[in-house]
Amino acid sequence: MTEKPIENESVTSDLPEEVVEAVHKGQQLTIERARKLAKALSTAATAAVQHLPGRQFAHRLPAPPFAEGLPKLPKLPETDAMRAAARDYASQLFAEQRRFAHEVVAEQRRFAGELVSVVSAARTGGEAGEADEADEAAPSAE
Repeated sequence: MTEKPIENESVTSDLPEEVVEAVHKGQQLTIERARKLAKALSTAATAAVQHLPGRQFAHRLPAPPFAEGLPKLPKLPETDAMRAAARDYASQLFAEQRRFAHEVVAEQRRFAGELVSVVSAARTGGEAGEADEADEAAPSAE
């Protein structure tokens, strides 16, 4: 069986309009159904809230915190000011660390100097002590 092409141009030119119209009608029906469902749910929720236990005591409860809204926050400083403050803080920390390191090194040098002088005094004192002992051990020529 061979199909004959449609020779009527009015049928093919109306097809896009008919499809658009059908889609539009489907969309309208969907929106209408959604509105009806929302209205039914809203009515049911309102009725359910009216019958909640404790509803008659709700007016005695304290107001929730921030019922008037959240407190206003102060305006944040500009980024350039924040960067400058961070740089100043970092330079103060580095300067303090540098001062501490210099102090530690100076203390180590002082201790090393004391150690060297004690060791050298012990050596020179030991050599002098050995010479004195040698003089005492030798027989005198008197």
